[in-house]
Amino acid sequence: MPFQKRYRYRFGDIDDAGIAYYPKFFHYFHCAFEDWWSDELGVDYAELMHERDLGFPAVKVESEFFAPIRYGDEPVVHVGVLRVGNSSVEFGFWMTLPGQEPEVRCRARITTVAVKMSEGTKMSVPEEWREAFGARVVELP
Repeated sequence: MPFQKRYRYRFGDIDDAGIAYYPKFFHYFHCAFEDWWSDELGVDYAELMHERDLGFPAVKVESEFFAPIRYGDEPVVHVGVLRVGNSSVEFGFWMTLPGQEPEVRCRARITTVAVKMSEGTKMSVPEEWREAFGARVVELP
């Protein structure tokens, strides 16, 4: 089952057309990604980066938008693992407004690479995280 977290879209998240400014989708995807680490995996992402010397920066992003998010909406952001490679992990993100059509408002595939933060170099996904990610593989809706 994917991780889920609800976020409220605030005044500063909305563009002049009255809908969510598209970069804010990526902001909330990353907020959910960080919350997934602490709430689901039991490690604060800042701790992972600064104390464990491991990060997962994005190297490729693909996204689709199906219906608007508006000021005051509280979409649920879903996070799941789509694929685990040797040094890369592809995450799936999508937003829903429960009870409204279409249910999936937007979705993204974000490929990350495991990086040794102190050196800024690519590395293999550590086994402990490979196992954790493998147990959370989902299909992107």
